[in-house]
Amino acid sequence: MTQNALSLSELSLKIKAAVEAALPQSYFVVAEIQSINQNRSGHAYLELIEKDSSGSQIISQIRATVWASKYRLLKPYFESLTGCTLAAGIKIMVKVSVSYHILYGLSLNITDILPEYTIGEMALQRKKTIEQLQKDGVFEMNKSLSLPSLVRRIAVVSSSTAAGYGDFLKHLDENPYGYKFSCELFEAFMQGQEAVPSIIHALDRIFEKMSLFDCVVIIRGGGGKTDLTCFDSYELCQNICQFPLPVITGIGHDRDESIADMTAFLSLKTPTATAQFFIDRTASCAFQFNQTVENLKRGFQNVFDYNNRRISEIEIKYFSFLKNVCPLNLSRLEQVRSRIISLLQNHISQKKHLLQQVETKIELNSPQAVLKKGYTITKTEDGKLLKSALDAKSGERITTYFYDGEVLSEIKEIKK
Repeated sequence: MTQNALSLSELSLKIKAAVEAALPQSYFVVAEIQSINQNRSGHAYLELIEKDSSGSQIISQIRATVWASKYRLLKPYFESLTGCTLAAGIKIMVKVSVSYHILYGLSLNITDILPEYTIGEMALQRKKTIEQLQKDGVFEMNKSLSLPSLVRRIAVVSSSTAAGYGDFLKHLDENPYGYKFSCELFEAFMQGQEAVPSIIHALDRIFEKMSLFDCVVIIRGGGGKTDLTCFDSYELCQNICQFPLPVITGIGHDRDESIADMTAFLSLKTPTATAQFFIDRTASCAFQFNQTVENLKRGFQNVFDYNNRRISEIEIKYFSFLKNVCPLNLSRLEQVRSRIISLLQNHISQKKHLLQQVETKIELNSPQAVLKKGYTITKTEDGKLLKSALDAKSGERITTYFYDGEVLSEIKEIKK
């Protein structure tokens, strides 16, 4: 029996001959790219997979190769039509021939890639995600939240090295009004396979101390469609929909709207536009406050002017009456008139002084005026006002607000 045993290479050659005889043609195959790598020679090596209907289990997997001479043509053609780079996670339709190599085993040689299939598949997946979020009843949840009129505390989800994040901070810091904003970065990958779980993890960390923030901003720089596919993820968009703080996106694209943009409280085109939104909103609040102060001043002045006119009318009316009734007592009337005038002038002076006190108090007790005197406001990490040393706790992180900024510190020792 052992005399008829085959060597491994002999068996491999038989398998190769059988495979090539049984599958001599080219075939169109639909698969998902699990991984893709290009070597120095320009050849591309892919792992193609098929998942079950739930999308959770791999039911088939095979290696594939695009030789450099083909890859140089297929890659730019595919990317120019779809706006996508060939990357893990996207579905493709490819024309292949089946190959068996006695050293490397079974694989597929890709000779063509059909971009129109990928375009349709991406559109279909987006449609399914939107419909599922609507069916879940969460699509409009984040949009229904209220954004504070004055936004000062911003949780930022981005990569620390992203150009968009730097643009966002720079635009906020260099605003012409000198407004100060408190931004805390929750770092995450903003593209690639790790982006979705990374951004969701950042949102979870913000949720743990959400009382410290007014809203969440998700920002990144520009990119191709594939770079933005993570923002069409059902899992990520579901988290955005149900997040209890308003989420604002500025993920850096001019034409394509992601599902994250659709479900967020507000979508802006770029990180710079997002920063400008906060600056404009703060300027609007400042304008409204100044308008209120001016309205109060005008109101008090109108009351003063009205009373002054009424006093003058009463003075003329009663003096004329007394003068006509008692023509023989002009001297006495003059005394009465002088006394009335004196009393009225004192009354007017008192009212005017009172109005000036009220006006001064409004100006002196504005938050900015109080802070400029050297006073500060201190809050604990959970946003509570710290009024007494008895309320302080050793090791607790506190924020001290000055008129021109904030100081974050940790309590080392309490002296009572």
